[in-house]
Amino acid sequence: MQRKIIWSLIFVLIVGLSGFFFLKNNLNEIVREAIIFYGSELTKTTVKLEEVQINLKEGKAEFEDFILGNPASFQSKYALKFEEVKLDIDTSSIFDDNVIIEEITFDDVDIRYEKNKSTTNFDVIKNNTNSALSNLASAEIKNAPSSEIENESHAKKKFTIKRLVFSDAEVEVWLPLLGNKKIELDLPDIELRNIGLKQGGVSPEELTKILVEAIEKHLVTNIDLEQLESKIKKEVNRIKGQVDKIKKLENIEDIEGLEDIKDDVEDVIDNLEKLF
Repeated sequence: MQRKIIWSLIFVLIVGLSGFFFLKNNLNEIVREAIIFYGSELTKTTVKLEEVQINLKEGKAEFEDFILGNPASFQSKYALKFEEVKLDIDTSSIFDDNVIIEEITFDDVDIRYEKNKSTTNFDVIKNNTNSALSNLASAEIKNAPSSEIENESHAKKKFTIKRLVFSDAEVEVWLPLLGNKKIELDLPDIELRNIGLKQGGVSPEELTKILVEAIEKHLVTNIDLEQLESKIKKEVNRIKGQVDKIKKLENIEDIEGLEDIKDDVEDVIDNLEKLF
């Protein structure tokens, strides 16, 4: 009987060690697949992530070449892209239910802010995420990849982020009336602090919602699409007005009339160049 107990303990130990080394050796790919799967399910877009590097001993993690695709009704290839994100993790909390992340930094952020009719791509992504989270309250996401962490363990794991920063963000504004012409703008840094602190951590799904809403709010606050469209339409109408004036000139040699039109057109071009 005693020998059976000993052999049982040895068997459990071997299985446990095998599981530990499997997780350790495959952790990067497990996390990469989980981000792609859950990111796609939550936002209803195509999510890509090239590489994940995690060092649990040092409490460091890096994600490289992340792309958040656009909803189907938008033209630009993606909504959000960044080359690198770095995580600084509190190593003493790694195996706790609430993992403490000291800092997350997103570098070289590329955003495509696109308007389609009366809505924007980030507004659609935000609504998709909110809808998915509502559904998750009553049912788990199905068809998870086989290498994904067990649902039960994943559901218990929460995160508290002390500081999160989006830096060096560039925005391409896409408006229907511009056709293929885009407006390029620099976006002020986004900084969030103490995410999940009061509620004892947030789930990965909740963190996704917080990030999407923060980006969307920052875009709306710093880029007035309605005002941009209004300015462009105003200048386009001025050009049309000058064309009409040229058509009405009785004598093409009317130098004074042509000079007035030339000055007005140059002023229009000047105003448009300030937008692009």
